[in-house]
Amino acid sequence: MKRLTKAAKLLGKLGGETTSAARANASRLNGAKGGRPRRRVEEELFEEIPPILGPTLELINQLESEGIIQKPTIGGSVAIMYYAQPVKTDDLDIFCYIPKREFLVELGPIYKRLEELGCKFKDLYINVRGVDVQFLVPANQPLVEEALENAASVTIDNVKTHIFEYEYALAVKAAAGRPKDWAQIATALESATPNKNKLDALLTKYGLLEKWRRKIEE
Repeated sequence: MKRLTKAAKLLGKLGGETTSAARANASRLNGAKGGRPRRRVEEELFEEIPPILGPTLELINQLESEGIIQKPTIGGSVAIMYYAQPVKTDDLDIFCYIPKREFLVELGPIYKRLEELGCKFKDLYINVRGVDVQFLVPANQPLVEEALENAASVTIDNVKTHIFEYEYALAVKAAAGRPKDWAQIATALESATPNKNKLDALLTKYGLLEKWRRKIEE
């Protein structure tokens, strides 16, 4: 599954706007009624674009193998890019568990170890082999915890990892509720249609359905 890194490369290492040509191609591939991209045509479109997330994911997996984090999972805008057309984003959100810390969320060991491995801080993020990464732990966030529990296992650039399912990625964005989140949701829905029953069930469960309908219909 190379969709994520290829879409990210279009943005220039996760930053910048997708080109109008890319938007047109995404619309053509998905059809007037939306739906998930067709693999054959999609691969033809992105065939020559090299990967960029593999080294980052390898180092994150190393943290897991060392017992510093558990189940690192791609979420946020990059997760949405995996299923839909590219959106503007400047960073990679990694959701994870912290082993043996039930009541206290302490990210210090993550950043300390990454610094030992040569990574540098950049504002609120840490640059992991060329990609700005933010680590997020689901502290008292039942929706995020459920998204982590149901994350899909995928292989990106020959690196095994986890990623939020499309419906969970959309619901988590809706829960955050910032203007840029709704803008990204709208862009995603134009190119990839989620499972409506699954999404509605999630939105209803977490009290987001009315807000979703109001925002989407604006």
